[in-house]
Amino acid sequence: MKKEALQFSAPYNNDPASLEDLFKLKKYHGNEISEIYLSGPQEYSGSGRITREISRDEFFSSIDSIHQHGIRANLVINTTCGGREWYSKASLGSLFKFIQEVQDKHNLKALTVANPIIMAEIRNAFPEIEISASVLGDIDSVEKAEVFREAGASVITPDVNINRNLDMLKKIKDATGARIKLMLNEGCLFRCPFRKFHLNYISHQSRELGPVEGDALFAKCSQLTLKNLSLLFKSCWIRPEDMRKYSDITNYFKIVGRTRPASFVKRTTRAYMSEEWDGDLLDILSSSLNKLGLEYGASVRNKDLNRYDFFNKATTADGAGQNEFYLQLATDLVHFKVLTRGKLEDLNMTETADNLKIKY
Repeated sequence: MKKEALQFSAPYNNDPASLEDLFKLKKYHGNEISEIYLSGPQEYSGSGRITREISRDEFFSSIDSIHQHGIRANLVINTTCGGREWYSKASLGSLFKFIQEVQDKHNLKALTVANPIIMAEIRNAFPEIEISASVLGDIDSVEKAEVFREAGASVITPDVNINRNLDMLKKIKDATGARIKLMLNEGCLFRCPFRKFHLNYISHQSRELGPVEGDALFAKCSQLTLKNLSLLFKSCWIRPEDMRKYSDITNYFKIVGRTRPASFVKRTTRAYMSEEWDGDLLDILSSSLNKLGLEYGASVRNKDLNRYDFFNKATTADGAGQNEFYLQLATDLVHFKVLTRGKLEDLNMTETADNLKIKY
């Protein structure tokens, strides 16, 4: 029997070369990129990632190009903080006027929103547009999911911290009737204590732009992980090999990568669409765990997890505390000062990787 095609929401990092790579992967290994998500011009809204500044003309051109390739564009306006003007008539009026323009002139059909209050206003103003509840809405219970569903979300991306709580994911799906979109490769700490502060900072920085002094938030995550390597495995990423195991919940998955280089976007999208990865797990994860790989040469051979019945144990093990399962993985599988092709590519050292003949 032919397998059902998995559907992917892929990231656009505002690099045209990356967009071309995604177009070539539209249908790959029997699976499909059905959506590409991107942030708009910073004058209208920030988002949950700090991306390169994009002009109105460049944004419109990107949207049109995505649609010309038969892929839906999803505009991300998922800030967790918009400052004191967030709910003002002027601020919302400017945003809604922009959405109207993109809908009328560029056939926008999908939005991703984190704030359920603003979501309800958007639903009333734009009933034809599909709204995805952002992962930044921290939807980790039926009660929260129902609030977002009532506000207008027909698609829900649950909090990554429940990616391995299959029972809760199923309950959210059944209670709301919403389509579930699971985020695959977020490399944040499990139940990260810094997350809301980091997201609020990003919400401002993604719109205000300008130089960034230091990196206290990710640096702290790295410090904690280096001190306790089991945190690497408690982080609720999903491996390419395990997506089919969510078939009772969804066939729809979101790949993280809007802040990463084209090499990362292409590699990660191919790995997930192939449903397997024979390289370093950290080379396809984002956020703090990706940073751990780039800065410390941290490495975990993805295929090595097969020996540990990882999915079954991770979806039943308690992610809190000093769980023996995660500690064993940390002892057995984490290595440092490992040079991979992915790390070199993402550091703009592809020629070095070629000279060293590094495959992965």
